[in-house]
Amino acid sequence: MNPKALSSSFGHFLKRFTLVAILASIVLLLLSGYAASKLYERYVVRLAESNAINLTEAIFTTYQSDLNSALDSAPLLPPQLLALNKTLRDFIQPYGIVKIKLFSPSGIIIYSTDLSIIGKDASANEMLKQALIRGASSNIQRKDQIRDLANETRFDVDVVESYVAMKNQKGALIGVFEIYQDTSGFRGEVQQGIVLFVGVLAIILFSVFGTAFVFMRKAVKKMIYQQEMLEELATVDAVTGLYNRAEITRRMEAEWQRYKRSSSKQSSFALLMLDLDHFKKVNDNYGHLVGDKLLQLVAHRLMGELRSYSAIGRYGGEEFIALIPDISYASAQQVADRLLRLVSQSKYSISGYELSMSVSIGFAVAEPTDLNLDALIKRADDALYDAKQSGRGCIVGAEGATPVSKALPNK
Repeated sequence: MNPKALSSSFGHFLKRFTLVAILASIVLLLLSGYAASKLYERYVVRLAESNAINLTEAIFTTYQSDLNSALDSAPLLPPQLLALNKTLRDFIQPYGIVKIKLFSPSGIIIYSTDLSIIGKDASANEMLKQALIRGASSNIQRKDQIRDLANETRFDVDVVESYVAMKNQKGALIGVFEIYQDTSGFRGEVQQGIVLFVGVLAIILFSVFGTAFVFMRKAVKKMIYQQEMLEELATVDAVTGLYNRAEITRRMEAEWQRYKRSSSKQSSFALLMLDLDHFKKVNDNYGHLVGDKLLQLVAHRLMGELRSYSAIGRYGGEEFIALIPDISYASAQQVADRLLRLVSQSKYSISGYELSMSVSIGFAVAEPTDLNLDALIKRADDALYDAKQSGRGCIVGAEGATPVSKALPNK
């Protein structure tokens, strides 16, 4: 995968990662908030149930004889009912109780602060059944409105409903108390606790995902950079910085395919093959380091002279090949002439030496008679051979399949 495609791919990956991280954080925060509210709710229910058990024990201990009498003589007559009602109301008044009920073991309501329901059968009540089996059962409810012991209506109230079994000294079940406790005061504390918990969790998630994003982004940049380096190593000549033979050949092949697909062959392309004359003498006389530096300077000047959409590569030791799209034979000859003058009329200062260099150029323009790219390259190579045989430092262009035309030497 090339660096641009890799960068785009990782860019999309980081965007998806960010989106997934945000959605996952939102879901996690919502679930955590819900779980925290349930935990707080469970705590409130257990606390209220513990209070209800303690209150039941206190009532039974204080008014054991009255309760036994009420349970034994049910249904209660008005005088006994009113006396029990006053006794129990006075006792539970300081504890914030909203309502209480007293059930017989069979589930009949013996007493309630709501006198209208006394005598009803509640044996089908599931929570009552659980209390008869386990000794206590509680749940929390939100009431839109409820009447308290003072007969006042309260609105939007959280109530914990607790069923607590009563046993005598022998351990026999004698009845069940149902106690309604107003726990609305806990609501604000619960909400504050949940907000604090979710807030802290959000900070942790932001830190974790933020840190992961930063590390991933750095890793992605490093991978892209390494990919660019690998891409450069695979396509660029290490000495000159031009395209290497494999890459310039790939680009020539792509241009050839474009040319062959074109319905009109008027828009052709040219290949210019350039060979530095007597370059071996530079290596022999000055060393390979000077020779490499000379190749770099020549390559830099050639690259600067060509159009941005042209391409040039190192085709061999001191041989270069230039690909010039959308050009005619005459224009290609003009380009070759400029390149020859650029190389031959320049001085190269390298490691204290003043060097001069000439170049031989052979070129060919793609024609319908070319069977393939190799045929076109061979025509340009043959033209270069003729240029070198003609005394070097000159240009030879190939017209048609075999003939060549020679430009005047530029020395």
